[in-house]
This record gives sequence, structure tokens and C-alpha cells, in this order.
Amino acid sequence: MMRGILLLLALCSSAHGLGLADETLEGPDSIYTGWLADVLKRWPASRPDSDSAASLQLTCVSTASDDGYVGMLQQMTIDAPLSAAEEVLDDVPRYKDLFPDVVDVHVLPGSRDGQRYVTVWEQRVPVFFLPNVIYELANLVDKSTPGLRVYRYKLRRGGSMLASDGMVVLEALGLESTRFTEYDFFNAQWGPLPTSAVWRESLRGAFVSDIAIKLRAENPRWSVERVATEAAQRSKAESELLERCYRQRQAAEPRAANEVPVRRAGSAANPNVR
Repeated sequence: MMRGILLLLALCSSAHGLGLADETLEGPDSIYTGWLADVLKRWPASRPDSDSAASLQLTCVSTASDDGYVGMLQQMTIDAPLSAAEEVLDDVPRYKDLFPDVVDVHVLPGSRDGQRYVTVWEQRVPVFFLPNVIYELANLVDKSTPGLRVYRYKLRRGGSMLASDGMVVLEALGLESTRFTEYDFFNAQWGPLPTSAVWRESLRGAFVSDIAIKLRAENPRWSVERVATEAAQRSKAESELLERCYRQRQAAEPRAANEVPVRRAGSAANPNVR
């Protein structure tokens, strides 16, 4: 059922926050940097509501001042232990085999410092005459809390990428299930691409990437080629979901770090997806 929600990030007595909430990442802050830090400070009270029956939920958030600024909240349940999901996210060199349009991604040599490191990305642009986009993300991982993992990232250097700010939170739901929550906000010099194409391609990429993470964690014996193919096929089957998310996006200007209004695109992906 379609419904509007308001993600209230108010302080409450149960909000203990996460360890890296006060840590900073190298690179220019985006308009969402402070807001994401605030979410971490108030976790788990700030955790958005989700439909536990749905395998994948997408919420589209557009920035009021720039509709080309893409924002997404991605939520899913992975039917595998936390350690399996963690292993997928830690295997950076495999990203190019699992995520669509990623030509290469690797950890910048010499950049590792404890749980900090820099990743270098090269991605195709869905216009044949435009060059690939190359950019760097500063990454920080927190594994200090039992049953919980946080992967925080922010644009370090970007060329045509103007901003990229986000995080993934993994939470153990018992021994054989993991809650996956991701916030992702990014903007770029999109050239001749219309805003609608930017959003639709971004949603397709996010859906395929999420399902690839889920399938890889749940089926460790599958080849990465099988995972990528299956994820792409499910994206085509869920094209109506992605279109609905785009058309029902609601503008949000994060002037204050205590609220971001969004509209959820139904119960998202097929609840029977496994």
C-alpha cells in the first residue's frame, strides 16, 4: 500500500548512537554530511520504519534545490548471517563483478589506516560519447559493536562528481538473518542526460547492486557471474517498482538534521524474492 512517512530523528532515551558518529571523513562535506552524522548519533532510534515482509524497499528522496541530486533509502532483509553480508561488503575488488556499470574499483594503495581507506571508482556513463567517470571515496568502517557493522563513505575527489555521501548499516537479526539499511546521496555534472534518465539509471543500479549483495551473501557457492545475471533479471521484473519510486519522490531540504520527509514507494520489491 502506498503511504507517506516522516523520518523523525528526534532524540530519545533509547538512542545510544554509533561509535563513528563524531568521526569525520576526508573530502568536502555535502549538504547531507551533517544529517547522516545525526542519524548515526541517534541510532537505533533514528532507524526508519520498514516492512518486514518485503525483501527490498526503496524510498526516493530528491533535494528541493536541485532535482538532479539523487537520494535513496534502501532497506532489505538478507537471509544470511551478519558475517556473510559483511564479507560481501569487505570484498572491494569484487564490486566490479557485482555492481552494474562499474568498470573498476580498488583500494588506493597506501590509504589504509585502521578502519579508514580510500576507494577509487571508474564507472560507465549511459551515454556512448561521454567518458567514464573516475572518482575517489573516503571510507570508514565501524565493527566495534557486537551484531552491528557500519560502512560510511563520502566523496574525496571527484572530477565531474560533485557529491557522494552515504552509509550502510548491517544489523544481526538472530543467527541467520541480517537487516541492511543504506542511505545514498549523490550529484554530478550530468551533461546532456535529462534528470529523468539520471534518476532511472541510478535506481536501476541501486536495485541491482542491493540484490547482488543479498544473493551473494545468501548463496556463497554461486559464481559472481550468476549473481550479477540474476540481479539484473530481477531488476527488469521490478521495473514498475523503480518507476513508482521515481514518480513518487518527495523533495527534502536537510536544513535541520532532525527530519527528512520522504514518500515510500509501496512495499517495494516482491516479498517472495529470495
